[in-house]
Amino acid sequence: TDYSKVQINEKSELEMWSAYDQIISISDDVTKTFQKIFPTLSTKIIKIENIIPEKLIISQSKEFIPVEEMPDDSIKILSIGRYCTAKNFDNVPNICKHLVKQGMNVRWYLIGFGPDENLIKEKIKEEHMEKNVIMLGKKSNPYPYICRCDLYVQPSRYEGKCVSVKEAQMLGKPVVITNYATAGSQLKDGVDGKIVSLDNKECAKMLAELLENVNEIQKYKKNCHESNFSNTVEVQKIYKMMV
Repeated sequence: TDYSKVQINEKSELEMWSAYDQIISISDDVTKTFQKIFPTLSTKIIKIENIIPEKLIISQSKEFIPVEEMPDDSIKILSIGRYCTAKNFDNVPNICKHLVKQGMNVRWYLIGFGPDENLIKEKIKEEHMEKNVIMLGKKSNPYPYICRCDLYVQPSRYEGKCVSVKEAQMLGKPVVITNYATAGSQLKDGVDGKIVSLDNKECAKMLAELLENVNEIQKYKKNCHESNFSNTVEVQKIYKMMV
């Protein structure tokens, strides 16, 4: 995670982390924030990018088509993650409301579970978005849902490096993430995805502009299909540590 955004007991965590021979970081940004809190542990850190099993994910993505859960009568936006503060799903109903006000026929689907479930439900009612924001709950295989969506959005307040973003890109989906601190290490803005504002109203405006820009969406899809997101070469770093 982004250690600059979480509350921790530094003394307790330092004792815990110090017991390890090596500490794995998933990105340069995550490393920097970790080192700011624990500078004495800098020599123990090794960066290993998330390793994604491409063949397995593609195979699982074809197991079924969730037509009933995600019908074709609207633009289908999907977000996946734990229902918690970091993922910012409690702001999705308000963002979606701004999209609807702009004339967008959208449904925003949320896959996951966690402590903020009731909060998200309350926000859906508060914004009168019961027909537009759909909580699908926990799914053992989320990949058919990714294939079914028109746009994958990660609206997080903060992240380490979100695996579901890479999985969506691997499946050739246009991806949007919010401008959290480590967003620059997640994708190439304007190349294989888009980074939008964390402000709800501005976020909705930028999402609407993208959804109306077919050429930009096709560009993201093309660039994702032509990229390799599996990071299988990172396995060699694990082997080296074991020698």
